[in-house]
Amino acid sequence: MRIPKAIVLALAVVAGALALPGTASAAYSDPLTTTTKQNLVWHATPAAALTALDNALPNVSLNTVVNDTSYAMTGCTSAEKAALPKAPVATKALCWDSERAGSTSWVPQGITTSGDADDDGMWGADKIILSGWHGTDALGRYNDARIQAVNYNDPASAAHRMVYLAVPNSTGSSFSAAKAHMGGMAWLGDKIYVTAVGNTSTAIRVFSTKHILQLSDTTSNAIGKTSAGYAAYTYKYAMMQIGYYTYAGGTCSMSSDTGVPCFSSLSLDRTTSPASIVTTEYFSDQSLHGRLYRFPMGSDYLPTGTASEAFRSSVGNMQGVLSHNGKWYVAHSSATLNGQLWAQTTTASTSATCGTTTACWAVHPEALTYDWATGLVWSQSEWSTADCQAQGQTCGRTVFAVPLSSLG
Repeated sequence: MRIPKAIVLALAVVAGALALPGTASAAYSDPLTTTTKQNLVWHATPAAALTALDNALPNVSLNTVVNDTSYAMTGCTSAEKAALPKAPVATKALCWDSERAGSTSWVPQGITTSGDADDDGMWGADKIILSGWHGTDALGRYNDARIQAVNYNDPASAAHRMVYLAVPNSTGSSFSAAKAHMGGMAWLGDKIYVTAVGNTSTAIRVFSTKHILQLSDTTSNAIGKTSAGYAAYTYKYAMMQIGYYTYAGGTCSMSSDTGVPCFSSLSLDRTTSPASIVTTEYFSDQSLHGRLYRFPMGSDYLPTGTASEAFRSSVGNMQGVLSHNGKWYVAHSSATLNGQLWAQTTTASTSATCGTTTACWAVHPEALTYDWATGLVWSQSEWSTADCQAQGQTCGRTVFAVPLSSLG
């Protein structure tokens, strides 16, 4: 979740003050409290529309995509390494090619892996990391969405291919860009879930690895049906939305912690039976306290839409959420300092320390995801090196992992 730079320093002062014990009515060290549950309503893309597009274009597997990579991941520069957590220390880290690392048009947000998707932690024969990015004002298509599909079979030679996210029209004769901030992602079976956009009624968009289309027009700066075929702004692949969830209460609000919540991030919890999606909301206003929700999976890897748990956290600026064996983890971000990673239950809230501070997590951190097959929690940092330098900071964009066992 990007904070407008004009208010970055002001928010940093507020966030830093409220993170200190005893300086506010609610402290990050306060345990979770129960709150009102919020429900969702499912809207499916017409099956005929998906079929029409599948018939019009080659339908390829995600394995095909990650074995058709176009950009190599790299080792991290000293500035990018400075964005990694101080405690716990990252055991895995990789960084983007120069165009992705410095892009002002696209920024990274949500993350998931094949450790979510399948029981063996692989997707077919491939180990895959999916990084979600949203378009900025500089792109001219704010909150257009794409996925960087990373082939992680050999960490030393990881590489990725970009996939545009799209919404079919009602007949499948064309498609448009899916609007999603991509603050959180999860993946189970063929379904990929992403958070949508705040201050709307759309909560979660759902895509499917069964509907990845190889586009026939890779030169047009347009999306959907063109005179030369089908295009998605010169991308080779686009993944189709198979449906979306709206908030049962209507339009959500990013300025109220009592009204309908705007989901800012989400992840998958495989430790519940059935598996479940967990979500959180983000507030830059430190007087507001975000809520956490759990939605059990129903049939065909789709959440039921009926929340089974709802909690309120006193941690500010929650960028990422994870739940495992009844414990919730939330990633806090600061405008000027390292973030904080809090482990929370209804009886306790604790964070790693480094020296005398809890500001030990990544710099400008985003979503969380757990790869149960490896025991690693993956995340990523948002700001480019140029963004950091403009604010007098040393940091950059990283993808990193720490052992779940190190989170407390």
